[in-house]
Amino acid sequence: MTRLLALLLCLLPATALAFGLEDLQRQLEATPSLEGRFVQTRHLADLDSQLESTGHFRYERDVRVVWTLETPVEERLEFSADSPPEVAAGDRRQAEAAALFLDLLQGHWQALEERFTLTLSGDASAWRVTLRPRQAALRQRIEEIRLRGGRYLERLALDAANGDRLRVRLSDQRAVEAGDATP
Repeated sequence: MTRLLALLLCLLPATALAFGLEDLQRQLEATPSLEGRFVQTRHLADLDSQLESTGHFRYERDVRVVWTLETPVEERLEFSADSPPEVAAGDRRQAEAAALFLDLLQGHWQALEERFTLTLSGDASAWRVTLRPRQAALRQRIEEIRLRGGRYLERLALDAANGDRLRVRLSDQRAVEAGDATP
């Protein structure tokens, strides 16, 4: 029986066994709304200092992300597909960052592939995606982005070209119905 199973696995095309970006996108899309906690650490190379903030988030697929900082300051940021963060009205760079953040959370690989080369490794329970900028202008700001997760996105790491680093760890995540919980 073991030999038969091994033979059948050998006969299957490699693509039938592979975990691809389309599979990951379907997996992430299976949860339309999610909430949880985060720890965000920023290393500022010019100042050789590190800032850590904590809080909670509420994510509604294709609608918005509400990012609520609790420490060291209290602040509520809302990123939506239609507009930049409330705190950055008129700031094009922040609007681009908000759109990138939403694309990363939602796993919009087609949109991301226009600006980045994407490399996926792992499987549905433990995956990693590495993004490297295609255009020179974007490479002047971003060196690399790394995503890691399982059922949900769990970690995001962004290395900026100037040496700054951003690390975000998402935890205590749970799927919620649209309209449940407070943003």
